[in-house]
Amino acid sequence: MEINYKRQHNDSFMVLEVAEASSGYEERMIEENDISALLKYTKVKLNGVQQYNYNISRKENLEDFIEARDLTLDVFRRLILNIQLAYEEIARYLIDEKHIFLSKETVFLEKSNDSFKVSLCYYPEDMGGVQQQFRQLMEYFLKLVPKDNRKLAEQIYHSYDLCLKEDFTFQEILDSLQEEPEQETYVEKVDPYVMESTEEMEFYQDEYIPQADSIAEMYDVHEPVNSGRFSNLFDSVKSFLNMRIQFKDEEEASFEDFIVDPDYEFEEKTVLLTDVKPTGKLVYDGQKQEDDFLVNKDVFRIGTGRNNDAVLKERTVSSSHAKITRQGDDYYISDLNSTNQTYLNNEPLVYKIPRKLKIMDKISFANVNYIFQ
Repeated sequence: MEINYKRQHNDSFMVLEVAEASSGYEERMIEENDISALLKYTKVKLNGVQQYNYNISRKENLEDFIEARDLTLDVFRRLILNIQLAYEEIARYLIDEKHIFLSKETVFLEKSNDSFKVSLCYYPEDMGGVQQQFRQLMEYFLKLVPKDNRKLAEQIYHSYDLCLKEDFTFQEILDSLQEEPEQETYVEKVDPYVMESTEEMEFYQDEYIPQADSIAEMYDVHEPVNSGRFSNLFDSVKSFLNMRIQFKDEEEASFEDFIVDPDYEFEEKTVLLTDVKPTGKLVYDGQKQEDDFLVNKDVFRIGTGRNNDAVLKERTVSSSHAKITRQGDDYYISDLNSTNQTYLNNEPLVYKIPRKLKIMDKISFANVNYIFQ
């Protein structure tokens, strides 16, 4: 399905078309009630086609949210819990789960302090059951698992295995993520009462008796070796799911004449200039104390969050503000649904629509100006 985006003033919208929209019970319930688990939308009819305009201002879709953060077991668990709570809320209004469009592009999250809130997309056509759509989300998560994090890989693969059941529930997945795998250990037994001589007795009396946290250092403790069954299954899944990991953290920012997002954390200055040969450069063009940056990655993220590749200080810049992608010798810039927008040569960018960069282009992240070289 084609997903479009547009910006009107300070609001961003995701646009979906519906061939035959009905104004039945479900839509009346949505119009008459404030259902926080659903994206707010308005309807417009153009050339006989019904458009649904979903307000996604100050939100990130699931794909952008995960890209900007480290995928950890805690983040994974909280995502599933929030999706479960959202489905429970819409069920109270008797909205058919098949009319929820569940995908990495249409699940949106809004951060608030240390938590986040999920907003689902109501779409008045049959999108399939929640189990069917969630399996596709799980395949997306499998692609993001770090190769060096075996514990997380096992947990997510186990969750995916549960999703293969026809009637699985979110609670089953959450319960499995709460369980810590039991580890068998082998400890060489020592009988403290068997002493071969007085000399040995004196040795044990003088010897330091370790506490619980150092017992493992005295004895040979062996972790169980996993059988080849999991490794073979997991490697076979990895072979057709491309690995890519890019997670970042978040912080919001402020300035006169711009919208100021709430501050959730204060971060230290990050300097990313390196000795590698530059293939693109952001040169600061202003009077404040921002840095220049080398665009030295295929996906180069800009914002105030500490894990961005270019960390800006100005508080009008969003935590995850924009990104530059490198394709061969070409560079493209995209806005990441920032609060105060990204501008290319004074023209505002639309969320998710990349624009090709040329030498000496002026890029403005809110009111912070750079020249691309």
